[in-house]
Amino acid sequence: MRKVFLGFSKRSYILLTVLVVCSVLLSLLSYYYSSSAAHQILELASEDIRSNAKIQAHDLRSMLSNALTSVSSNLDILSTSQEVIDPDENGNPLFNIVRTSSAGLSVEYLWLDQNGRILWPERSSNDYTDSISNLLREQFFNFGNERGGDHDDDISPQGDNPFFSNGTLDPLSGKMYSLMAYPVINQSSFALSSPPSNLHIGAVAAAIQFENDTSTKASLLRTQSSDEVKQNIVLVVDKGRVIFESNNNSLIGRPVSQYFKQIEISEPVPEAGSDSFTEETLLNISQPTSWDVTFHDQAMSMISEPVYLDGDQVWTLYVLAPHLLTHDVNTLLELQNNFSSIMIILIGIVAFVIAMIILFWNKGLEDVVNQRTGDLRKMNSYLIAANEQLKIHDLMQKEFLNIASHEMKTPTQTILLHSNLLSIDPTSGHESIDAITRNAIRLQKLVNEILDITRIESKSLKLTTERLNLNQVVASIIEEYSSLIDSGKLLLKYDAKDDDIHVIGDKARITQVISNLVDNAIKFTKEGFIAINIRIVDSNFALVSITDTGSGIDPKVLPRIFAKFATNSDQGLGLGLYISKNIVEAHSGKMCAHNNNDLSNGCPFNKYHPHMNEGATFSFTLRTDDHINQ
Repeated sequence: MRKVFLGFSKRSYILLTVLVVCSVLLSLLSYYYSSSAAHQILELASEDIRSNAKIQAHDLRSMLSNALTSVSSNLDILSTSQEVIDPDENGNPLFNIVRTSSAGLSVEYLWLDQNGRILWPERSSNDYTDSISNLLREQFFNFGNERGGDHDDDISPQGDNPFFSNGTLDPLSGKMYSLMAYPVINQSSFALSSPPSNLHIGAVAAAIQFENDTSTKASLLRTQSSDEVKQNIVLVVDKGRVIFESNNNSLIGRPVSQYFKQIEISEPVPEAGSDSFTEETLLNISQPTSWDVTFHDQAMSMISEPVYLDGDQVWTLYVLAPHLLTHDVNTLLELQNNFSSIMIILIGIVAFVIAMIILFWNKGLEDVVNQRTGDLRKMNSYLIAANEQLKIHDLMQKEFLNIASHEMKTPTQTILLHSNLLSIDPTSGHESIDAITRNAIRLQKLVNEILDITRIESKSLKLTTERLNLNQVVASIIEEYSSLIDSGKLLLKYDAKDDDIHVIGDKARITQVISNLVDNAIKFTKEGFIAINIRIVDSNFALVSITDTGSGIDPKVLPRIFAKFATNSDQGLGLGLYISKNIVEAHSGKMCAHNNNDLSNGCPFNKYHPHMNEGATFSFTLRTDDHINQ
């Protein structure tokens, strides 16, 4: 038998548990897949941003290197030009040519003599050229301090190698510029002099700035065409670790270390080649490198490219690409994850509710099935009992046929016997006629009882009711049966009341009932008395009682005394009491019986009868005329 918890079977809870577990596993799998896909999408977006930043850094580094190489080539040409070594009165047109050949960089070319004075462009009150002249005098020419002098004729170039300075802030433009200088050497003097002397006759230089023409956006750092690339932060840092140029003008001239302090290094990308990164690592860049960093809580990819000039690293280019697209994608993915999570929860809730509905519906079906099964079991029990009753009825029917055939055979044989005697000896007719009459009456009674049984079971028993006096009915019965009993041993008595008791009923049937009860009392009473009493009970009913002093009712027969064939007598079919009870009930009355020595068998009329040591009492009620009138 299945165990039941809270109205559901154990199997239902197992199915519900399996459903919940499967839903949870599918939800976790879906969430894991969604998260994994979101992570891969973020990685692809980050890799795309990182790749674009690398391309931008590589392109900018190539353009810077090409621009610096162009300036270096121009200075090399100027430093070896005969027009510079041996100038004439017409000036040098080469300077006007080369100054327009360095697109993307703002280059101011200068020509200085061996004393550091600017020969071209012509000297003026321009503070810019003066500052460049002073810077070159300080960094490119040696003053006479080492020789104890401080005059102009004591100035001489440092050597034969080109010179490239760190960035210097221009007070006029607020921009940083660097100086590139080449010495001008008199090769003819070098060939004639032994040892050569006074070889350096001056220098050519270039003041390099990034162009800052915002109307044309000519700067190299502002030539990006993609809106995504334009969002990147570009830094050009000189060897002094000062931000030489940036697409953010507020950073120009600031030490890059101050900027890098705000950057938090994330896990390095695989090509970084190191597991530990510090600020010093960021500053010392000798090859292209990339990191994932965080700046002001913003994820970025940082690409670095060294810028070389003639094999020497002069600048370092940094490109910081914010993961703005990644952030937008991440926001969308988070919305998708949240939506997926909510949908998974809702689907789980709907699945649970549907499962509960199915379980309740299933429980309802189980209850209906159990109820129908119970009804079928009851019906089966009823059919089994009915079958047993049919078996009993069949047995009783057979017994009835046996008894009926016997009861009918006895008077029939007697009638036939006396009929034969009359045919042989007509003189003996008186006794034979009495016997024939007596047995014919007995046979008629038997036939009438069988007919009454048929009418009762087919519910076709009809009554012809009328107002009748019970005293008269009982008196006629007493008169009839007094001649049939031995008055010496058995006394039939009736205490007639002065007041007549009128009831409504079928006179013949009521007479039949009382006669059956008296006949039954005579059958079981050999001596003593049989008393008939009539009294009014409950103001609406008349109680008729037949009390005898006979052997009483067999306790085995008493529970079914009013059933068909219920008798322990060898006379009669046992149908009289059954017929009598049905006639009384057809008159809306009640009938019961009890032994006089036991008034506790449940008969409701016991309180009207005295306790006696022997005999039995049969009682029944009829509605009075007064009850009908009400």
